[in-house]
Amino acid sequence: MFRFRSKVGMASNLPDWLDLARGLAAVEVLIFHSYQLLFEEQLPGATNDGPIVLVYSVIWALSGHGVAAVIVFFVLSGYLVGGPALVRAKNGELNAIDYFSARASRLYVVLLPALAVSLLFYLLATQSDKWQPFVASHQYLLAASGLFSSSVSPAAALCNGLFLQTIACSTYAGNLALWSLSNEFWYYVLIFALVSVGKRPAWILAIVAILALFVVAERADVRGYHTGLKFAFYFLIWCVGALVYAVVLPLRMWLLGLLISLAGIYILQAKSLLPGWAAYHLTVSMLTAAAILGIEFTRLSLPSSLYFARDIAKWSFSLYAIHYPILVFLNVSIAAEKREFTIGSLALDVLFILCGLLAAFIFYLLFERHTDAVRARLRTVIGKRPSKPRMEKSLAP
Repeated sequence: MFRFRSKVGMASNLPDWLDLARGLAAVEVLIFHSYQLLFEEQLPGATNDGPIVLVYSVIWALSGHGVAAVIVFFVLSGYLVGGPALVRAKNGELNAIDYFSARASRLYVVLLPALAVSLLFYLLATQSDKWQPFVASHQYLLAASGLFSSSVSPAAALCNGLFLQTIACSTYAGNLALWSLSNEFWYYVLIFALVSVGKRPAWILAIVAILALFVVAERADVRGYHTGLKFAFYFLIWCVGALVYAVVLPLRMWLLGLLISLAGIYILQAKSLLPGWAAYHLTVSMLTAAAILGIEFTRLSLPSSLYFARDIAKWSFSLYAIHYPILVFLNVSIAAEKREFTIGSLALDVLFILCGLLAAFIFYLLFERHTDAVRARLRTVIGKRPSKPRMEKSLAP
């Protein structure tokens, strides 16, 4: 009854739905950060009119799922990358050059320019006379600057460099969104090492090294954010998507497993054996996996009216990487201390969102759409002739 897929592939209706989910998840993170930076995640008070309270309550409810959107992104990435890797490894078709050239070009062709552009916007923002009022009203930005003033051990510095956990991520380069993208490369390496260790035991060294980095990151986390623990925890969530792709089970077995998992999460949280944030993230990941399975089993096609949202997935990766510094810069230069709940502020928030979308699209045109060419050059440099990409849609996070 339990078996692995025999070949790489997915139901013909799934790619459109997955693209829709990827695009909407990225837009949700953009909306969440826009509201967070402009309104401090606050709601109108008793002094505001009823219609204003209603409008902003709806917007707050819509924008309050940024973390859940990132978890959806992790599950989808595990499904599209980790799952095919498991199947290819089982069939003896997992090639290190193909795998890592795709992953490295996909990530760092976008992330390195994103860090450079983020630094530029950060420097421009700090030169504004509105920078200090803005930072003073955003305590998490003020706390992030502690990385410069507090003593950092060599171990913490190593982890910051390897995981991009620097002021670049904390203050101006996308916090959770860019942090999740930078983590992913290590997840790609770890899943490759895990599925390859049977044939090449030398990969055990890579597994131990990456797990050791998780431990060092946790011990060096002086601010109590459980950075290292979350690295490992999100990898487990990433693997949920990989297993949903690679494992073949009857629908009733999947449903039973889902119900048992959700019940276990609830019991562990009720007994205080699982933190609230972990229970929430696991629940979102389980429901995302269930949605993927439901669409696969029902063969339901994406309505044509939603094709426009599906197309956002082409540049959703750039949207994750570049939107936050744009929002910070716009808040400093235009909004600063203006956080009143009015129609004008609502229009300003919409303007920020549109600017973030436009900037991400331009970023995609400049960098992300060239990843296939970069991948081919990487493979050429290491001495292998480029071949036609196989199932590239299944590999693109």
